[in-house]
Amino acid sequence: MASPAPLKSPNLQPDDWILAAFARLSAEGIDAVRIEVLARELRVSKGSFYWHFQDREELVEKMLGRWEAEEFGWLDSISAAGHGPAARWARFVERYSEPDRARLLVGIHSWARRDAAIAARITALEARRARFIGEVLADIGLSRAAADSWSEIAQYAWLGWLDRATREAALPSGGRSLADVLSELIRAASSQSAAPR
Repeated sequence: MASPAPLKSPNLQPDDWILAAFARLSAEGIDAVRIEVLARELRVSKGSFYWHFQDREELVEKMLGRWEAEEFGWLDSISAAGHGPAARWARFVERYSEPDRARLLVGIHSWARRDAAIAARITALEARRARFIGEVLADIGLSRAAADSWSEIAQYAWLGWLDRATREAALPSGGRSLADVLSELIRAASSQSAAPR
């Protein structure tokens, strides 16, 4: 006799699974994104997962696709909004200083160390983020070459902060925040640009 189809929770949506998977990824890494763990956390049967996804691979692909779309979408929308460079930079610093976002990025970057396809997708996003930073710096008066150079430095500072968070198993709490570091960086870049040659 065939097994009965799993009951579909009337309130559970694919996004519930994706958000639960992001929470696992942030807390414990990609290996913790397991159907049985997510089902237990969502208080549903493991079988109900299959109403929304064919398998775990589809879930993780949808996670990554959603993350990419949100990141690219945010960068494109903030660039197109017509804000001045100071406002764009403030929004950038605020977004990338959020502890929950940083924890998720730590998980994604750790995942990319083991998966070349994920690493390539992250590299494409980093290139778009670098263009955003370079555009802000060019708008405050840096030459294109200087803006690109400082953009690379900003990316390294941010990625170094994420690495430190990974090694310490928690986000750094003492000393300067990432927001402080990135704000000091743009002040240094703009003062260098304004200095007489």
